[in-house]
Amino acid sequence: MPAIYPIPTNRVSSLLVQQRLLSQLQSDQVSILQLQQQIATGRRIGVPSEDAPAAQRAISLQRLLEQKKQARTNLSTSQSYLSATDTAVQGVSNTLNSIRSTVLGVTDTVSSDEQRQAAIEEVSRAIEQLANVGNQVFRGRYLFAGARTTEKPFVQNGSQISYNGNEASLQSYSDVDLLFNTNLPGSQIFGGYSSAVQGTVDLNPTATRSTLLSDLHGGAGITKGSIAVSDGNTTRIIDLSKAETLGDVADLINANPPAGRTVTARVSNNGLVLDLDDAGGGNLSVREVGGGTTAAELGIFNTLGVGTSPLVGNDINPKLRQTTSLADLFGTRGRTVLESPGQNNDIVIEARQRGTAGNGVTVQYVDDSFVDATPGILAGQEYATYSATATPAQAGLSFNGFGNNLVLTGASAGTSLNNVRIEVVDAGALGSAATASYNSSTKTLTIGIDTAGGTEIQNVIAAINGEGTFTAAHDTSNATDGAYNPTSTIPIGDAGLVTGNTGNTGGNANTIFVHVQRDATTAKQVLTALQGNATINAMFATSLEAQDSSGAGAAGSGAINLNSQATTSGGSGIEPDLTSGLQIINGNATHNISFAGAQTIQDVLNTLNGSDAGVLAEINATGDGIVIRSRVAGYDFSIGENGGNTAAQFGVRSLTGTTQLADLNHGLGVENGDGTDFTIVRNDGTALDIDVASAHTVQDVINLINNHPSNQLPGNVVTARLATNGNGIELYDATAGSDSLHVLAAPNSNVAYQLGFVALGATSSAPATVGVGGQTTLTGRDVNPSEVSSVFNSLLRIQDALKNNDVNKLERAMNLLDDDMDRILFARSELGARSQGLDTLNARLEDEDVELKAAVSGEIETDFTSAVSSLAARQASLQASLQLTAQAFQLSLLNYL
Repeated sequence: MPAIYPIPTNRVSSLLVQQRLLSQLQSDQVSILQLQQQIATGRRIGVPSEDAPAAQRAISLQRLLEQKKQARTNLSTSQSYLSATDTAVQGVSNTLNSIRSTVLGVTDTVSSDEQRQAAIEEVSRAIEQLANVGNQVFRGRYLFAGARTTEKPFVQNGSQISYNGNEASLQSYSDVDLLFNTNLPGSQIFGGYSSAVQGTVDLNPTATRSTLLSDLHGGAGITKGSIAVSDGNTTRIIDLSKAETLGDVADLINANPPAGRTVTARVSNNGLVLDLDDAGGGNLSVREVGGGTTAAELGIFNTLGVGTSPLVGNDINPKLRQTTSLADLFGTRGRTVLESPGQNNDIVIEARQRGTAGNGVTVQYVDDSFVDATPGILAGQEYATYSATATPAQAGLSFNGFGNNLVLTGASAGTSLNNVRIEVVDAGALGSAATASYNSSTKTLTIGIDTAGGTEIQNVIAAINGEGTFTAAHDTSNATDGAYNPTSTIPIGDAGLVTGNTGNTGGNANTIFVHVQRDATTAKQVLTALQGNATINAMFATSLEAQDSSGAGAAGSGAINLNSQATTSGGSGIEPDLTSGLQIINGNATHNISFAGAQTIQDVLNTLNGSDAGVLAEINATGDGIVIRSRVAGYDFSIGENGGNTAAQFGVRSLTGTTQLADLNHGLGVENGDGTDFTIVRNDGTALDIDVASAHTVQDVINLINNHPSNQLPGNVVTARLATNGNGIELYDATAGSDSLHVLAAPNSNVAYQLGFVALGATSSAPATVGVGGQTTLTGRDVNPSEVSSVFNSLLRIQDALKNNDVNKLERAMNLLDDDMDRILFARSELGARSQGLDTLNARLEDEDVELKAAVSGEIETDFTSAVSSLAARQASLQASLQLTAQAFQLSLLNYL
């Protein structure tokens, strides 16, 4: 644009006229040059500074154009892969239809061996043909391997066909921010895996400080916000938005207590535990802030408050991860924290074994000076004891003189006589006698002595024993007191001076007593005492509470409180059996797999997936267990025990007590007959007639056998159970006799066969195995196997049935083949739908390409009509300016006279 000069109000000088004309000339020349460039290049903008807003819009549009172009390229590639996939699958349905027709032609009983053999050969060729289709390569990648495009998906090894692909799909961007699956995995078309073997066991990972908040509630996570922690008087708002782990939450709560208070947050096996210091009283509560849900999702929401008691959070159910340690699974260990006011004095006691046995153990301090007539131990001499039975309270009395020290023991065991005060008083003229009385309200035992000092110690013992609350005896713990002297008298000066107290010396069953010195013993010394007792150390792991320590050097240096006590709780589950491992039957072979040395779930999965058992193991969708599936077609697949209980603990045993009878034998179930279905004959010849009409599960059958009226005395002499090795129902007979444990099939009933006790067509089971001592064991076969759902499994089953001329198996295999054909039909429909979707996307992208190019053109390209018109105008302006300039530069002084 030309510069704008001010209009002078006085006489115009020649210099100003010349400057204005030169400026006009320059402006016209620049404009003409720009217009010539626009016309020559077709671009209205040469550099962004010429029109910054338009340039910015054009850059965004151009970037979008490039992304759309790449999306169209992706679409073209995806369409080619889908087209190749559909072409490959086209002939599969025809092949299966041909096989179906051939097999139906030889299913009758009059077909000759030659006809069946011809059908077998056709099935064999179909298997090879379909395997070749399944392994088809297009543009350097296997079409049906899922996301493992460089690995051959279907591998044939003799009569086995294994699927080595996966269930994932390859994805590409078919539009901006729109991912599209570009293939179908072979498992979705041909089939590749068995149904998942998974029990009902929740591995229930324990919560730790490193547990991610995103893993809570089975992986649902929490909504991170703020919580309000109150002691009943003041409230502190705590922002948890930046917390990532449970440890972070605990640390933030510990660092932000209500003013003047201490709140200790810890991570227990199941979640968070908050504890308010006892010194200031109050009422600990936790509420939400601003309508949030953070406190509730952390399991610590409590608006009513818990006083100064610990606020124990709800179970927050962390998700199972591959990195989850096996030490954090299969249940929890009983645990407690023995707390004392202040810092550096809390002790963690945790059972070494999972399970309920670690629950209900109380830990309490005992002032050792109360126990007997000795002065008691000094700090550094602490010791701990454990009693599985209730322990009576006791106290020592040390009288002046010799041979007269006493120890008093409660007549009833437990804590009811703890903290009983023993007082010696002047009871008047008693002579050598004494009195004793107990006040249960004040928990005081009063001993009366003679006012003249004539009371003899033996009469004191008699008075106490006669009262009945305690029993008294001479205390030999203090050697300086000398031998017992029943006639030793009690000086009157002991009245009001000699006292005793039972303290915390009594305890209920399962109590750990830690003997300490009052006001001197530290937590570190208590820890040494606990770890120094072999019995306690074998039961519990003890340590200083890290969160209670003010620093590494100060840990455990704080004095303990005599009144502190705690009881272990929260233990559940059982210890895992990792050494025995699993017994997997697959591919007509038995594989024994041990997890000895495994540390994490990833180790377990790697061991299974890396074995030659032909399985795929992974964490289940709910994040609380693992599932195992077979990849080998044509064979039964089952998981049982290998002499232990590993399979049951991991929840992957394929036959359990909860297995429905209707699901056995590949879904054919167990028939319900009328009357006796089979008979168990014991070693002693006793016959047990079993009717399974009322049974619905495998456990129901086991219970019918174990609870049979003829199998009760003396005890369950034949025990039915799940097999300890492999699978199946196992019978164990400890009776002696001339007979041998066996099972007889009832006439007109197939239940004995369907439960695995007898072979098909047989009337009696195979001989039982005789063990050490003459006990016999009869193990039925596994009647709940799984199988791979695939066309190859169906064809291999058909082939086997034709070879054995088994009409029943052939009928089942044909039903499986029908299911395969339905799956392939749905897969082809899916391919067609995806291809149609890509066509629609491609048409839309073409339209968008035209629209985007038009938008870009409108922003940066030249409007030729406007540009040519502007050029002509500028040229005329330039010519006029040149003429005026020529005239202006010819002026002289005469022009102004």
